[in-house]
Amino acid sequence: MKINTKIRYSLRMLVILAEKNNVMNTTELGEKMLVSPKYLRKLAGPLEKRGLIKSMQGVYGGYFLDKKPEAINLVNIFEAFGEKIDITGCTGDENCPLNKDCLTRPLWEHLQKIVRDELHKITIKRLAQQDFTS
Repeated sequence: MKINTKIRYSLRMLVILAEKNNVMNTTELGEKMLVSPKYLRKLAGPLEKRGLIKSMQGVYGGYFLDKKPEAINLVNIFEAFGEKIDITGCTGDENCPLNKDCLTRPLWEHLQKIVRDELHKITIKRLAQQDFTS
């Protein structure tokens, strides 16, 4: 499983918005993240559609979190972009010719559940506080 730049940059964006706890425009975000403001605006669409951030128009406009940082987890970000959390690519019924007859499938399903459960536990608040102890 490789986590793409959309997920990584969106995650960084949300953590920065949580730390700032105020409206930030994409120019400010881009300078802080070393990412193009245009690319950040592209990322903002799915995040806003999913209800993770909100935009404010105008001269003092920008983006801010639409939920509390403790209510946003990593799975929410994957879902905003329609990305699956799939560690092998072979646990979906359509992907494997052996399907349920595969002797290693239970292992992959078990590991995938562990990864998904952990991603549910990691919130923007925890990331902003650098809290990975629980």
